[in-house]
Amino acid sequence: MPRHATGRNEKQRLRQQRYRMKLSAIGEPEVAELDTAAATAIARLVIDLEIGKAGFGSKDILDTLLRSAVDNLKSRGFDGRAAGRLMHRRLTWLKESIKNPNASWLQKQGVQL
Repeated sequence: MPRHATGRNEKQRLRQQRYRMKLSAIGEPEVAELDTAAATAIARLVIDLEIGKAGFGSKDILDTLLRSAVDNLKSRGFDGRAAGRLMHRRLTWLKESIKNPNASWLQKQGVQL
């Protein structure tokens, strides 16, 4: 949720606004959109693996990607176990969101009712 402008950091706010307008004008995504697109691509790969539609070696690629992501978080000081658990939960949510956009919150968390 965005914070209300207080005027204290007005220069920074205006600079950020100009930056976002520039990105919008040239059609360049911000990092958050890139992260979401990458995560969605991985979730789609998980779906393809489940239904047997993924190409040969895709599971190895997926495993390598996820291990690499968790290792990166571990190297930055995060708990590897917690990072892996959260990664799994996020991918489950994305996968269920892609499969069924009208899924309930519990279904998107991987809870089968």
